[in-house]
Amino acid sequence: MRRLHLLAATFAAALLLAACGGQGPEEPEAYPSDQIRLIVPYVAGGPTDIAARSLGRFMEGSMGQTVVVENMPGASGSTAYQELLSADADGYTISMTALPTAVLNYLTNDVGYTREDFAPVGVITQVPSAIVVPAASPYADLESLFAAARTDPTLVSVGTPGATNTHAAETRRITQLYGVPLTVVPFNGNQEVLGALLGGNVVAGFVNVSQDMLPAIESGQLRVLAVGTQARLPYLDGPTFVEQGYPEITQSTTTFGLIAPAGTPQPVISRLEEAMRAASADPETRRVLDERYVPEQFLGSADLAALFAETEETFKGVASG
Repeated sequence: MRRLHLLAATFAAALLLAACGGQGPEEPEAYPSDQIRLIVPYVAGGPTDIAARSLGRFMEGSMGQTVVVENMPGASGSTAYQELLSADADGYTISMTALPTAVLNYLTNDVGYTREDFAPVGVITQVPSAIVVPAASPYADLESLFAAARTDPTLVSVGTPGATNTHAAETRRITQLYGVPLTVVPFNGNQEVLGALLGGNVVAGFVNVSQDMLPAIESGQLRVLAVGTQARLPYLDGPTFVEQGYPEITQSTTTFGLIAPAGTPQPVISRLEEAMRAASADPETRRVLDERYVPEQFLGSADLAALFAETEETFKGVASG
């Protein structure tokens, strides 16, 4: 009987400790208890970097730990993702990601990982894309550009901000689905594409309509021929592919999100997701990110996981050539 009383007392003490929010000796420290390393797969100044630094600043305030943003460009993002996956799955090394580029990279290259190796956290911004030409271009609309390409299959070169990203893939899908011969010319980011367009080194560009590209469009240096969204954008003077007879070309929006290594504890993922949700609702963070690019409804871990799967299904048949 005395032993039963002792067991009951021990059990009651454990319940009291749990009810009071006590932390037993076997429980891990509350996350985060140290600085967080946030890897960016691209160079500083681009849309991924802008999103990372805006999110990092908010996370520092909301989570109470320093967030160190580290740019690690190379191999269309795989250099950064390989670094991420070499780290402990504990939430202290996380990475920005850009879909569909991340998916296309492992679909078309042997990079040593797939989406199953990532733990999605959430989406911070979504940036649409467009085909653009210089203001002095002889092509006033999409159909005249495509007609020229059909007449001379070697004529129309399309600069893209990467070799295995949404823009290169959508350009190839145009060729596959509609028989329009376009030559993909990959560069390292929007700014290199812009330089090539203004320098006459490529005929057209398929680019992110992001903060680093909008000034050239708004000033008239570039003309928008087609936007890769279902409906027209209120801040961009340009028709969609859909309304011009190319209904499948709607997958070029770049989704910028946060990922961790697979195996990261769910409470850690939930804590990061909570911070992202709060950042998406914070007026100052939204201002820095640019309201135009922040989804109206927050897209969390499950949403980003679904986007990974959907993107993989859409582009798995696209040639890498």
